[in-house]
Amino acid sequence: MLPLFKKIPGFRSGKWWKVLIASFGYLFLLVVLLAIIFPASPSLALEEIKPTNKSSFSIAGETSSGKPVYLLKDNEIVQSAKADSGGKFFFVLNDLAEGDHAYKVETCNSEKRDNCRSENIVVTVDQTPPLEPEIVLPSILPDDGEEEIIIKGVSEPNVKVIASIQGKELPLVTSNDKGEFEIKTSLAVGANTISVKAIDAAGNESELSEASLNFNPSRYKVKVLRVVDGDTIKIEGDEVVRYIGIDAPETVHPSKPVQCYGKEASEKNRELVEGKEVFLEKDVSETDKYGRLLRYVWLGETLVNEYLAREGYAQASSYPPDVKYQDRFIEAQRLAREEGKGLWGEVCKLRPTLTPTPQLEKQSSASPTTAAKPVIKQTTPVPTAVSAPPTSAPLSFPNQKSGDYVCDCQKTCPQMSSCAEAQYQLNVCGCRARDGDDDGVACDTDCQ
Repeated sequence: MLPLFKKIPGFRSGKWWKVLIASFGYLFLLVVLLAIIFPASPSLALEEIKPTNKSSFSIAGETSSGKPVYLLKDNEIVQSAKADSGGKFFFVLNDLAEGDHAYKVETCNSEKRDNCRSENIVVTVDQTPPLEPEIVLPSILPDDGEEEIIIKGVSEPNVKVIASIQGKELPLVTSNDKGEFEIKTSLAVGANTISVKAIDAAGNESELSEASLNFNPSRYKVKVLRVVDGDTIKIEGDEVVRYIGIDAPETVHPSKPVQCYGKEASEKNRELVEGKEVFLEKDVSETDKYGRLLRYVWLGETLVNEYLAREGYAQASSYPPDVKYQDRFIEAQRLAREEGKGLWGEVCKLRPTLTPTPQLEKQSSASPTTAAKPVIKQTTPVPTAVSAPPTSAPLSFPNQKSGDYVCDCQKTCPQMSSCAEAQYQLNVCGCRARDGDDDGVACDTDCQ
């Protein structure tokens, strides 16, 4: 055999490197000849076949360029095509009835159908919509408007569930093998309409399921549109909010003049919150007698109500039952007054103006010696600008005695020892709940 190999070109020299090169060359020629004599089956790759709810359907795939492709049903050719220069091909099926349709796709080296490769497929036509989902709303809602709730529901297994609140679509969820699903979402303050529908793999949509939910959290985020004055703002939705627990000097009251430090209080409030997002916190009451929302206002970690009292832009003025932060406001006012800040400084003075108006009751002719009962009216202190430091005596606060009285804004009119004490609670302590008609006279029914 060795002499025979030496007669083959490439092997004659006997040099090992020439023999190696010749060996690779002859091996390559052998592979090419085998491929020509025994050609391999062409490749076949079909696009994913998904269920459909339409009566028309396309089957697409890819094979070798120019190869014939056949679509068979029950081993009978129903359609044929030839792959384009990129090897792509497709078939179109029309008038398909609902149900499963079995086919076979086959591609061959030639139209003689030799050396073929095939793949079985099933086309599913589903035109039946899934059942309407059922949802269960939570029985307990969060107090924080930023906290999300979980809505649980049941639908058909393994369907997509699309939910929306107030028309805003929520992230898509999918039911599990038991048909159960959960939707996490935040709520808008007030009425919320939750809509849910299911979509199956074929694209069929269920009937819309709807439920309503009213959300009134104690704390929620809003945007401040405009500052009205030192203790009042207007928020989105055109609602007006009155700060709880403080009273800033008047600047926009229809029947009162602009009070000392009122403009400064309004400007500071505007600087703090106008155009910004803040959190509103509810106490007990929803609104005051003017229909304004009663709220504590938070800017980040800052309680704006307290800040205004602490910097001397407002007085502490709590009205039961909204007294959650009353002690903080009173302490803030005490510190501001001690430091002479804002309306407690030299620019303003806060002095109760007493206007004794003795009015003797008519003496009955039957009792000429009966003493007349004096009636003393007092007006609400109004800050006024002065050029010299205030000379009024220091004001008192709850749990601090001043003369014979102690500030206590939770004390009702029948609990007052006298009309003078009632007026003291109004003028000195700022207990405006004792002046229901805002005429400057405390406990009108008992003291007029």
